[in-house]
Amino acid sequence: MSQLNFLFGLGIFLFGMSQLEYGIRKLSDARLRHWLRSSTGSRLGSVSTGIVTTALLQSSSMVSLLVLAFAGAGLIPLINSIGIILGANLGTTFTGWIVAIFGFKLDLEAIALPLFGSAAFVLALSKRDTRLNYAALVVFGIALLLFGLGIMKTSMETLPQRWDVSILQGHHPVVYLLFGVVITFLVQSSSAVMMMALAALNAEFIALPEAVALIIGADLGTTSTTALGSLSGSTIKRELAFAHFSFNFIVDISAFVLLLPFLTPLMALLALEDPLYSLVAFHSLMNLLGLLIFIPLLTPFAAWIEQLFARGIMQSSSVIDRVPADVVDAALVAVRDTVRQLLLQACCNSLFIFDIKPTQLKKINAQRESVMGTEIKNKFSKGYEELKNQESEILSYSRKIQAQPLDENAALELERLQTITRHVVFANKSLKDIQRDLDEFRINPEKTMQELHKMHRQFQNETYETLIDLMLGEHTPAYVLEELADIQEKNDKHTEAANHFVQTQAGSEFTEGTAVSMEFNSNREIRYAIKTLSKAIGLWVRTEQIAIVPAIASLLADDI
Repeated sequence: MSQLNFLFGLGIFLFGMSQLEYGIRKLSDARLRHWLRSSTGSRLGSVSTGIVTTALLQSSSMVSLLVLAFAGAGLIPLINSIGIILGANLGTTFTGWIVAIFGFKLDLEAIALPLFGSAAFVLALSKRDTRLNYAALVVFGIALLLFGLGIMKTSMETLPQRWDVSILQGHHPVVYLLFGVVITFLVQSSSAVMMMALAALNAEFIALPEAVALIIGADLGTTSTTALGSLSGSTIKRELAFAHFSFNFIVDISAFVLLLPFLTPLMALLALEDPLYSLVAFHSLMNLLGLLIFIPLLTPFAAWIEQLFARGIMQSSSVIDRVPADVVDAALVAVRDTVRQLLLQACCNSLFIFDIKPTQLKKINAQRESVMGTEIKNKFSKGYEELKNQESEILSYSRKIQAQPLDENAALELERLQTITRHVVFANKSLKDIQRDLDEFRINPEKTMQELHKMHRQFQNETYETLIDLMLGEHTPAYVLEELADIQEKNDKHTEAANHFVQTQAGSEFTEGTAVSMEFNSNREIRYAIKTLSKAIGLWVRTEQIAIVPAIASLLADDI
């Protein structure tokens, strides 16, 4: 029965960790995200952020999730992301100190009972999704941790009386190392394995060297969490998982080979006699020494990882694929980046349909890296198909973001980005509807059609060069307003000129009625495409520039 009680206690402990993590995350999400983004400007800053954040929140997995999201969205560079992950390795050892100092000196189940009661009252009486409700969930999670740990402690203390445990003692440290790796892989929590080791050590079930070998294995096994999460992920995910594994592998194997044989003199040097304190001290010391050695090497370490993965793995074309929707700040950046790619593809589509290569435009050539940094399809049909795929991804991903608690600004920004997406697709849909007509204009020997095609081609060339510059360049709101108004005015005049040209040729003997109807329809759809895409780019500029004059808002609100 003791064995079952231990498993029951472990299950309660793991569930308590998940509830505690969820409650803390809901309470501190916005401030935590802001701090992570603003305090990682240097190697030392990123490492310190990882240590402090994980020590306070007691959840390296939560910190890793946010870091992965921000790194995937490009908000935190790889080198700083690695620094946070490595710092979190040391921060997570704080749990062992709390348990070693207080956990085995007190009646844990007696402490857990009033916490259970008070938290249960608040959870039952408070409204869901409120700060009070989340705070009660945090207390409830702590109570579960204490209660589960108490059961584990009690069952471990009585185990030697019921079962001959000598058969598991005295094995080579490698056995305990491998056991630590396996058990951590199974329960996906190095903290839980540390609690198991402390409980076993407190009950004299195992000796200190065996417990140390066990937690070294747990430290290595905890990399399985990020490794499993990266199997179907993007390059940035794999890079961080590999960095985590590489660091832990080097530190853990070094500690096992170089520190474990000198455990007794090392603890004597630290003046530690209590085996519980000795175990957590060794855990912290090994991670601290590894971190101090790695900090000066972070730059070449990150460069090596980037080079290693650049050889065989292509980055995902959409940043959406590598950012979880529940990290709202990073998710909005991901949507913005994908909408930017959508706009670029749409502009290039509009050029391709008139046989104009984007690189032929002067302003695009000047910003060639920005324009061609994403994979642009070089045919209208392929580009339009890509546009529809991206629209589906953006709208699906946006629904996931909308399921999260959003403040007013985030909700408005997401709505604006969805509107841009719809406008972009509508604009290209207009051109798709007249694609065959435009092909006919280009290849038909009839002079009217060729002249009309030439007029449209020249106007497209001039207009889209300006639109792309407005989207990619840095301009004042007044300049954006002036250029957008100018484009709309020129678009109307061009359509009038095109219609007048068709009318003047309508009476000629070689112009048929069906051809005239097709020409008028093409003029109308080309005007609509430019007007709609102009509106989309205007909205895009508004998302990029927080301070924008009210006149732009009224201009963009005009009916098409």
